[in-house]
Amino acid sequence: MGCEVVMAETLVTLVEAAHQDAVRLIELSRDVGAHGDVDGPSTDPRQALRASDAAVAAVSAHLSAMESVVYPEMARRVVGGRARVADLGRLARRCSSVMRGIEQYVQGDLNRPAEPVANLRRDLAALMVEHATLEDELLRELMAELSDDERRDLLDRFSDAMRHAPTRPHPHLLHSRLFGGSLAARLTGYWDHLLDVMDAREVPGAPRRAPVPAGLWGWYLLGRPTAPAAGETPSGKEGAQGDTTAGSHNVTGGHIAAH
Repeated sequence: MGCEVVMAETLVTLVEAAHQDAVRLIELSRDVGAHGDVDGPSTDPRQALRASDAAVAAVSAHLSAMESVVYPEMARRVVGGRARVADLGRLARRCSSVMRGIEQYVQGDLNRPAEPVANLRRDLAALMVEHATLEDELLRELMAELSDDERRDLLDRFSDAMRHAPTRPHPHLLHSRLFGGSLAARLTGYWDHLLDVMDAREVPGAPRRAPVPAGLWGWYLLGRPTAPAAGETPSGKEGAQGDTTAGSHNVTGGHIAAH
């Protein structure tokens, strides 16, 4: 029984922590925006946009993992689960729509919403509070219905989904019955991660990779030589050759002088 409680609390704690982190990131972007917003006087509006972008990435990944892994279990196992999960899905889609507007501000999209980004952040904060309340309640009810093995399996699948989850909002793709599901989430996640690398985007919780040596093509594209120029040798050898040459001259000179 104790083990079951530990497993239940592990997933519940993960989700609650994700909610708290998302709210903190949104609040951080609002606090920074109050002193430096794209809608008003600013010393550095990029700080508010970076904080907003971090919040969008974190919330997008969480919503995707929950919808693809946990929500189907809620719909099957919790009393009245289908209707309640449908309400959660509608809230998730509204969150994604608001985040899409924030993302357009971050990217400098000319077709961004006419509504100020400060209002979008405020709307996202309110939606996340409502969404987290319903999600926490449903999750605790689900944990009460699952066995220890089922909890462990659900936790493993959720953790795996988070590692491959999309980091950008997709309000018209992942939240539909036709195109939703774990496969769509994983494929979209691969595409988002590729875009993150191309954009040098910092995503909360993403593993940092060690620098990779440039290689021959890398050196070529950087305009740096891959081999010593004519008359040059690797470090230390040129001087050694010079010393050897000089030594040979000295020996020759000494030999001539001896004669």
